[in-house]
Amino acid sequence: MPGKNQSAIPKDASPLVRRLGRSVLLTSEEVDYLETMQVNQASVLKGDEFIHDGEPLRVTFLVRRGWVIRYRITPAGRRLIIGVSLPGDFIGLHVNFSHSSIFSAAALTNSSLALIEPVRILEIHRRFPVLASGLDWMSMRHANILAEHKVSLGARTAAQRILHFLLELWIRLEQVGLASEDGFDLELTQEQIGDCMGLSTVHVNRSLSRLSKEKMLKIDRGFVTFPDISRSIDFADFDERFLMEFATKADCLGANKRIS
Repeated sequence: MPGKNQSAIPKDASPLVRRLGRSVLLTSEEVDYLETMQVNQASVLKGDEFIHDGEPLRVTFLVRRGWVIRYRITPAGRRLIIGVSLPGDFIGLHVNFSHSSIFSAAALTNSSLALIEPVRILEIHRRFPVLASGLDWMSMRHANILAEHKVSLGARTAAQRILHFLLELWIRLEQVGLASEDGFDLELTQEQIGDCMGLSTVHVNRSLSRLSKEKMLKIDRGFVTFPDISRSIDFADFDERFLMEFATKADCLGANKRIS
C-alpha cells in the first residue's frame, strides 16, 4: 500500500510540494514558485464555514494544514459531504472559470489555508509546463475520487463503502507525509462518515463493528489500522490506481524502457 517518498524535497516543504515532488524532480525555481504563491494564508477554526454555496468564489484555496469538508445542504436540510480536502489539496483550482461556488466548505479541524489569486495559477501554465501538467493531473485525480465514490454509492455495501473510503484516506495522507505505514489519525466522526457515504450513523456504527470483528479494520482512539491489509483490499474492491501519482511523459518513457 503506501510507498516511500522518492523525492529529495526538504522535510519542511509544503504538502503541495511534497505531493508533486515525490513523483517529479522539481527545479528550485518551481519549488520556490509553489511556496511563494502560498504566502497569503488564513487560519480557519474547526467548524467555521469559509465558502458559501452560491456566493462568488474569487480565489483558489489550498489546504496547508488540517482537514476540510465540501458539502451541499438539500432543501430538506440533509447534508451530504461531497469531498474531504486534505493538506496539499486545492479547492476551486480553476476558479477563473467559475462565477460562484456550487458547494459550501468548512474546516473539519483547525486548519490553515493559502488564498491564491487566479493569476498565480495562470502564471504556472505560462512559465512552468511540468507544474501545469501537475495541476491538470490533480484535477483528473479529483474526478477519479468522485467517480470511485459514485461506484461505492451504487455498487458497494455499507461496509465496503466505509472500508474503501478509509483506505483512500490512508493513501492520500501518506502521499503528503501525514500517515505512516501502519495507519493514520482519523478526524471524521461516525456521523460525518455517514454524510460522506450516504449512510445513517446507526448503519456506520454497525458496519464499523463488523469490520473490526472480522479484523479488516481497527480504530483505536482515532488511529486507523488495517490488521489484514490484503483481506481489506479484496473485500473493499480497492484498486489504488484511481489515486495514481503524477508522472510526466519523460517519466513514462523511462518506465517503458526499464520494463523492456
